[in-house]
Amino acid sequence: MKIKPVKQPIITDAEIAKTQRYNRVVKSGGYRPWVTVRQSHTYGQGQVVYSHKTKREHHLLSRGERLPFFYLEHDSAVVDILEQYPLPLHQTLEIAASLNIVHPGNYKERVHHDGRIPAKTMTQDFVVIRRSASGRHTLTPYSFKYSDALDPKLTSPRSVNRTLAKERIAMEFWRSQSADHVLVTEKSFNASVVYNLEFLRECFDEPEHIQVSEDVYAIVTGRFRHHMMVVPSSTLLTLLKRVAQELNITALQVKSLFQHAVYTGLLAVDLTQRIELYRPLPVKVVGHAG
Repeated sequence: MKIKPVKQPIITDAEIAKTQRYNRVVKSGGYRPWVTVRQSHTYGQGQVVYSHKTKREHHLLSRGERLPFFYLEHDSAVVDILEQYPLPLHQTLEIAASLNIVHPGNYKERVHHDGRIPAKTMTQDFVVIRRSASGRHTLTPYSFKYSDALDPKLTSPRSVNRTLAKERIAMEFWRSQSADHVLVTEKSFNASVVYNLEFLRECFDEPEHIQVSEDVYAIVTGRFRHHMMVVPSSTLLTLLKRVAQELNITALQVKSLFQHAVYTGLLAVDLTQRIELYRPLPVKVVGHAG
């Protein structure tokens, strides 16, 4: 039996004009998200985060999006993170029609278009640019969904089906671009690692504290390694005070240098266990060959 084609929303002049304005802004001033935290219906759950890596603010529309963002930012191969990335409307509409899936639309706006539903530009949560060892750049699109939104036992089957249908449109678009679409949930990430990365990246908020000579940096990290080995039961706060006193620099600067050294992997700390000021450091165990 032939399946009846679903009725697709229409592309309006207003959406075309919005796309043209957006493209001009990006061309003249660099990347910006299609949807900002203030524009999002999830306002209150979203957060604007400045990245030391990309040197710009990122609009994360839910608390869950912080998980992939901090992981990706910490990945040394990642050179840029484009959040709320708009997909070309003409192409996603064609894909939706080919899949017989209703394309997302602005249903509230149909009163202004004689009952016809205006098509809504779809966005990708993250498009990540990585640089390979050979210097070649690759794109990887990521979608973040809470696991409950994908479970028909916890969310209505109709809602889950709609969520997955929209993901199919995005997946087909990226397949046409020879890019592998990745769907992640909060269960894809280690909560302790994210907790630690948030703590460690604080060092970039006070750049003057980590702008020291290589010699000073080596001395600070060397003293931490020494004390971590000799007195492994010392709390992080004790270590910070001890190193600050030995080198006659402020504990605040020592803390920033410690955070930077762990964040960049110069100090071997197990990030799968929470780093707390009043606990001994979870030292990373390095295996021995043989």
